[in-house]
Amino acid sequence: MNPKVSLRIRFAPGPLPARLVAAAENLGLHGVWVNEPWGFDAGAVLGAVAATTRRVLLGTHIVSVYARTPAATAGLAAALQVLSEGRFRLALGTSGPQVVEGWHGVPFERPLARTRDTIAVVRAALAGEPVAHQGESVTLPLPNSRGKALGFSSLGEPLEVPIYLAALGPANQRLTAEVADGWTPTPYSPDHDDACAGALRKALVDNGRTVAFAPVVPLAVGDDLDALLDLERGWSAFYLGGMGTAQQNFYANVARAMGKEVMVERIATAWRSGDKAAARAAVDADYADSIGLFGPPARIRDRLARYAEAGIDELAIELRNTDPDRALADLRAFWDVVAA
Repeated sequence: MNPKVSLRIRFAPGPLPARLVAAAENLGLHGVWVNEPWGFDAGAVLGAVAATTRRVLLGTHIVSVYARTPAATAGLAAALQVLSEGRFRLALGTSGPQVVEGWHGVPFERPLARTRDTIAVVRAALAGEPVAHQGESVTLPLPNSRGKALGFSSLGEPLEVPIYLAALGPANQRLTAEVADGWTPTPYSPDHDDACAGALRKALVDNGRTVAFAPVVPLAVGDDLDALLDLERGWSAFYLGGMGTAQQNFYANVARAMGKEVMVERIATAWRSGDKAAARAAVDADYADSIGLFGPPARIRDRLARYAEAGIDELAIELRNTDPDRALADLRAFWDVVAA
């Protein structure tokens, strides 16, 4: 049985996001995820999506636990769950030092504790309970203040919002197994499931829980496989070379675990030198192909089976063609493969 299919959208001005949302709703996709690396606010975008859809699930993908206070994150989740009439999912992650410190101006400290504390506050608030939390990174309310513990009890019935984590490192995967409802990483390769998800799967066996597996899956449809893989190279070079520091890059660590240490070093060296074209060229075809779905429909059909065999529940498809008409055509062609 094929996994469910959702669409991950990188919001930008123009008509394409609305066209993609409409296509997802009309074709019958499972959901729509909206990302928030920096810049546009995912909550505002998803409010518009909630108003123009009736069926698809909606989700953040992802919002950083450093971008808002935990209480503000709870408020975001509560508003979108009400506006969508119960169709919202909250996907959280830490992001990395560049975004957290360079965009939000917040120290990238104790990421594991910050994630755990955020989830605890969000769950308590959505349950309508007065929120009093003393964690490693969050204390609410502050001691010796005039504040008192608050909850969302004024909303009436408690709100149940599934929480997904975009956890990559082993410690974060173990936290996912402990406190989350789903896991939605990037990159992920079904050919290297143990390298990508081994810590999570072991932790789930140990604690007897289950979580939904919903990795990001880049997609481009066509006959020229080399050209399609080249569409992925730019994104992979950015994540593996630019989304981290020389000392710590969570995305690059996954690629290293997949046996791509030499490739990662070439990408990182080129990126740090400012040669982004060389960084892009250093992304090898095997890696790009292994983390997504590329090629004509028949090839994609065969390679889609890898995700089912790995026990993946949902694919968060990310369209790699930048041309709006090509992107929409790719989505429809892929959906024909899934629905066949």
